[in-house]
Amino acid sequence: MYRRYGESALELQDALDGSRSAPTTVAARPRPPRRAKLPPSRPISTSGLPTIKLHGIELNAITEARCVEHVLDELDAGNGGVLVTPNLDHLRRCARDLTFNALLDEASIVVADGMPLVWASRIQRTPLPERIAGSDLISSLSAGAARRGHTIFLLGGAPGTAEAAAKVLQERNPNLKVAGIHCPPIGFEKNQDAMNAVIAALVAAQPSIVFVALGSPKQEYLINRIRKVLPDAWWLGVGVSFSFLAGDVKRAPAWMRRTGLEWFHRLLQEPRRLFHRYIVVGLPFGLSLMSRAAWNGLPRMLPRRQSKPRPALYDPAANGNGNGNGQAIIKGRDASKPLIAPDYSTPRPIERHLAPHVATGAHSRSLHRLRALVLLGGSVRSTELSAQIRRSLLDLPVDDTGSIFNHWLTHATELARHAGLEQLPVRMMVNHTSPLPTSAAPRYDGTYRVERDLSEYRGTGGVLRDLAADYADEDLILVANAAQILMDPLAAIATALDRKHGDVSLVSHNDGTPSGVMLVSCKTLRLIPTSGYVDMKEQALPAIAARYDVSVMHRRRATGLAVRTLTDYISALRQFHRRRQGNPALSDPLAEDWRPAFALVEEGAAVDPRAHVHDSVVLKGGIVEGGAVVVRSIICPGGAVRKDRSAVDQFVSEGS
Repeated sequence: MYRRYGESALELQDALDGSRSAPTTVAARPRPPRRAKLPPSRPISTSGLPTIKLHGIELNAITEARCVEHVLDELDAGNGGVLVTPNLDHLRRCARDLTFNALLDEASIVVADGMPLVWASRIQRTPLPERIAGSDLISSLSAGAARRGHTIFLLGGAPGTAEAAAKVLQERNPNLKVAGIHCPPIGFEKNQDAMNAVIAALVAAQPSIVFVALGSPKQEYLINRIRKVLPDAWWLGVGVSFSFLAGDVKRAPAWMRRTGLEWFHRLLQEPRRLFHRYIVVGLPFGLSLMSRAAWNGLPRMLPRRQSKPRPALYDPAANGNGNGNGQAIIKGRDASKPLIAPDYSTPRPIERHLAPHVATGAHSRSLHRLRALVLLGGSVRSTELSAQIRRSLLDLPVDDTGSIFNHWLTHATELARHAGLEQLPVRMMVNHTSPLPTSAAPRYDGTYRVERDLSEYRGTGGVLRDLAADYADEDLILVANAAQILMDPLAAIATALDRKHGDVSLVSHNDGTPSGVMLVSCKTLRLIPTSGYVDMKEQALPAIAARYDVSVMHRRRATGLAVRTLTDYISALRQFHRRRQGNPALSDPLAEDWRPAFALVEEGAAVDPRAHVHDSVVLKGGIVEGGAVVVRSIICPGGAVRKDRSAVDQFVSEGS
């Protein structure tokens, strides 16, 4: 009925960096990134392949023949990688799923599988040479592998289709070596024994190329989860391609593929399954993609004009006499007037822990310059919720493995690994009226420190300006509001922000919910006054934007949910646990869903096995007797729900 918080340690499986089940017999080798930040005049990836950007995704502008030759050349050199073939549905998913977005960004090669992407690239005047479908690549890559003596492995597909597809490929290419075939049962990714069988088959076969036919996004997540067991292989998700080769599913004629009508052929074959995807959401998104491509193409049709220098942010004359508290007044000024020089004299004691391979940018464009995760606890001040629980909001449990604070520390550890850092220091900033969080697990000792704000009247901008003195101009800090439960991995959020290439990059939610996460270059914070109150959102950001690039990443779905009230906390936990269970969030605010999503009981609480705890939290010292019903509530220390009584949408505290 419920899980006891703190009794077991759940080993997290992060979609960005692999699985707990992967064997260590084959050592993972760091791979260079697919792309690096380059000026528009040189759209070349670090792999040497040209790229364009479409709807926020970078695509390699190459032909199928060039793609195949590049993969084979990399195999000959002993280098593995991931080849991804996004279509219109992939681009739509990237707009609402940061984890999937990050998987595409970290792929070695990304080519367009879909004529709408090719059309959009032409409309925005950055044309892709051709469509490259995964269903074509399985044949051309297999032919190339046969020529150069490389082996292939077929993973997934409907029962019997992988064997039939392998037979067809070998008939076409007599020299092709099929290293292995494995068709796991439905739901295998949730079964540890089945996952171990998949990994064992791959490790035993040691193939050069692995074709994964599980459908998107399942195949992309699986590839990212297990590819480290074969770091020298190339991986490609091919969807329904095994069935195409086997003849179980008829592929559209060549003329329909060339004219972009293959989707219509598929719709006629499977109307019930594909109508919503292609018609209800696909067509509107396709039209939106074309209109955005047309808008992006307009500047390329117009003559370029020399940009004017941006005005300075702060008038030196305003220091000390603008508003009486030492805060500088923000306004334009003559560029010939001298500016206040930033103060670089403050020592920078934070150690830079870089892995040996990071200097070459092995994991991301600039996340190797990340120096700290700064958690702002200023919003965690006294509320009814904190008063009732008698502790910091950050010490509230999220699941049976840890508190909100512990989850931030876990996310920081995963982000450090993703960015190639030995460690990412976490600085928890708490104001003078907030209780200090104390729930950090011993395993995180030495990775964080809890600090009181130096001044009670500095504002968020002022606090960040003070912290920036510890870092160099080009150092990055990731700033987040601490009192929230993340819905996306922090590594995925940071990667997406990094791709915006801004001096300050932040998340904006279309539904109006605050994100409270931004990636900041420390040089921008030098422009904030060293004294006085400065609000980051209302004062500092508009000023910074006058001189530096402030980029906004628009997100349809919240990356994190704030925890301020009882309703906030329970709602955030429901969404967090529903997503973990694979259930979508309820889109209708009036809909009722009585299925429980979670029940958390801290060690030191007493809950009778006959009690019903539904979407509720029982803290240490709380009591729930047999037959009691607790729904969307918190049982606080000293609180008790007696036999056959109920508590719904409320705090139950001592004496209540």
